Amino acid sequence: MNLNISYNWLKSYVKTSLTPQEFAKRISLSGPSVDRINAIKPNFSKVVVGQIKKIEQHPNADKLHVCKVNIGKEELQIVCGAPNIKEGQKVPVVLVGGQVGEFEIKEAKLRGVESFGMMCSQKELGLGEDHTGIYILPADAKVGEPLEKIMPMDDAILDIEITSNRPDAMSVIGIAREASAILDAKFLYQAPKPNLAVKGGKKDLKIKVAEEKFCPRYSAIVMGEVKVEASPLWMQQRLLASGLRPINNLVDITNYILLEYGQPMHVFDYDKLSGAEINVRKAKKGEKILALDGKEYELLTDQLVIADAKVPVAVAGVMGGELSAATTETKTIVFECANFNPVSVRKTSRALNLRSESSALYEKGISPENVIASMLRAIELAQELCGAKIAGRLIDEKSYKIKDKEIVLDLDSVNSALGVKIKPAEIKKNLEALGFKVSSTKSKRDEFMVVVPWWRENDIDGQHDLIEEIARMHGYYNLPTELMSGALPKAASSINFGLEDKIKDVLVGFGLTEVYTYSFISEKQITACGLKPEDHIKIANPLSVDFEYMRISLLPGVLQIIAENEGFYPAGKLFDFSQVYLPLGANDLADEKFKLLIACYGAEINKVAGDVRGLLDGLMQRLYISGLVFKNTADGSEIYVGDNKLGEIKVINNKILSAFGIKKAVTIVELDFEAVSKSAKSAPTYQPIPKFPAIELDLSMEIDNVVTFAEVANIATDAGLPAGQAGAPLVERVDFLSVYRGNDLPEGKKALAIRIVYRDLNKTLELAEAQKAHDKVVAELKKSYNISVR
Repeated sequence: MNLNISYNWLKSYVKTSLTPQEFAKRISLSGPSVDRINAIKPNFSKVVVGQIKKIEQHPNADKLHVCKVNIGKEELQIVCGAPNIKEGQKVPVVLVGGQVGEFEIKEAKLRGVESFGMMCSQKELGLGEDHTGIYILPADAKVGEPLEKIMPMDDAILDIEITSNRPDAMSVIGIAREASAILDAKFLYQAPKPNLAVKGGKKDLKIKVAEEKFCPRYSAIVMGEVKVEASPLWMQQRLLASGLRPINNLVDITNYILLEYGQPMHVFDYDKLSGAEINVRKAKKGEKILALDGKEYELLTDQLVIADAKVPVAVAGVMGGELSAATTETKTIVFECANFNPVSVRKTSRALNLRSESSALYEKGISPENVIASMLRAIELAQELCGAKIAGRLIDEKSYKIKDKEIVLDLDSVNSALGVKIKPAEIKKNLEALGFKVSSTKSKRDEFMVVVPWWRENDIDGQHDLIEEIARMHGYYNLPTELMSGALPKAASSINFGLEDKIKDVLVGFGLTEVYTYSFISEKQITACGLKPEDHIKIANPLSVDFEYMRISLLPGVLQIIAENEGFYPAGKLFDFSQVYLPLGANDLADEKFKLLIACYGAEINKVAGDVRGLLDGLMQRLYISGLVFKNTADGSEIYVGDNKLGEIKVINNKILSAFGIKKAVTIVELDFEAVSKSAKSAPTYQPIPKFPAIELDLSMEIDNVVTFAEVANIATDAGLPAGQAGAPLVERVDFLSVYRGNDLPEGKKALAIRIVYRDLNKTLELAEAQKAHDKVVAELKKSYNISVR
């Protein structure tokens, strides 16, 4: 998480005369890293404060207005099309001859009406990103004053990266506290001490925290006689520097506290709270809330809400509700400052798909001890900027007890871990500078008892964390560096590593694309593939319903990839070489096995089936695996070498394809890597080159759809024995040529074409002998499968 803060603002909390660049360098070496520094200078010239005296409709344009603007010494006529201007407002005016950015302002005629200057938006002045309307200045801005005089611009914005374990540093005060320790500079923070005496009419407010586990602290106060108007320019400038858009003094105060203290706050309109009460509870079934983002959200019963006597008025820790929000008409407010369970906030935010600056902070686990100081600061600012009066006591509902976290620090362990001896006095000084309380233990001389400050309670757990604090404060750059000595340990060699690389190289060489799929899959994907969820390992805390189970096959992930890419790449050849996770038992870890899945998709079924078989044969040749045997199954064929089952090859049926939204045919081969490695050879087995030539004869037949090429090849091989010889078969091999299924074939039939290679190892084979063996093969196929020769 990155934090953008004004260096001028930061210097109000830590005493330093360093340049922004020097400051960033020193802080980055021992604390949060400053990613970049953005220098801020006036992006304009000849801009003064003006006051709109009169607004008239432009005679020749519906969306333009003719304004009379007082700039002190004179009154200018300015044509403007902004929708938010009103008479009496004070606005920035660029005089003729002035500039905003690279644009020079000149006298102009707009649709026939003269204009002498320009009123500007925040974006045009380089103060922010808002360009929806004119930048409205506070009512106390002096007419005619140069804008850079009443709003000093020279500053540097530090873009600081804060790691998620340091929510205490995600604020101006948090960074100042870090900088004070690192730079050995004075920390200028003073605790706010507003006057809490009730003045004017007292207003009652009831607070009930029903879910103390999810809301350990809730603080609120009623303030009356509030004047809602623009914030002073110094506050607007600090908010703009941090990327927040000023709205009005009430909303700006809550945003200011968020940046200054790292504590989310919210402000309610007291008169809009039914029953003058606040209940921290779980949402009821069917409850909804219109949030500040203008959207309505249906709440679940496990989500924490802030409610009045009737309905929810805020989603706890995430966002307030629109109907109870303070407006320019608000006279009495309720400031809310609380602490919420980080897990509860994260779950609610994700379930509603509703993110905010508040939820981002709460999710990281901020301390409830930050609540009251932040509340007092908000009260102080409301009294100063809004003229607000205390209308009720400060309510502080707290369900936890403060208990110091104590850690024993062994100094010998510190020196051993860091490889350098740091003096105990330096260790004590640096830890105390960071807010830790350090004292010597009574039991041992070389030990410190360290008490963790409340703002680090969720970050510091043990001695190892303290050693890290000591190291960064001493300076990582001061730790000794030394190259390893001695012989490097030998890496364990594995034949399988080389085989894995070889398989990938072969498949890529064949033109396949390697894909990586998630190890986690959904129940929907499992059932779509015809598998059973109960055969899978279920994750105890899945990220979402899409990642509930560990896969036992690569097929669901690959089919998902095909479904997502079919529109861009209508046909393709893919492979996934990854682990699957097979259940071993209720309390055992998974059996992690490597699987290889090759898939061809996009063409008509005969083509993709042929492609997959060709890829399998090509891969087996490169791995020097021979003697493949195919055994027919209900949805494909199992692949064996002897008794070693390598995997299976199959055409994915249309029901599965439809479940994934795939429109074309898909054929796959899935292999067990361990089984393949058992049969694979590092080099081919020597076989002498045949002395006598072979004869190739093709055979095209009509055969039942359910009969596989493998079964046909087995029959042909067994039938090819020469007459009078008890051993050597004449059939050397059977090659697949093509398969065809079409309307011109009888129902349930396919046309299968094969090539049979005949060879006699003892003599030159005559064509008549080959034909005789061929006729025998045809006869056996007719006998076994009732084929018709085409």
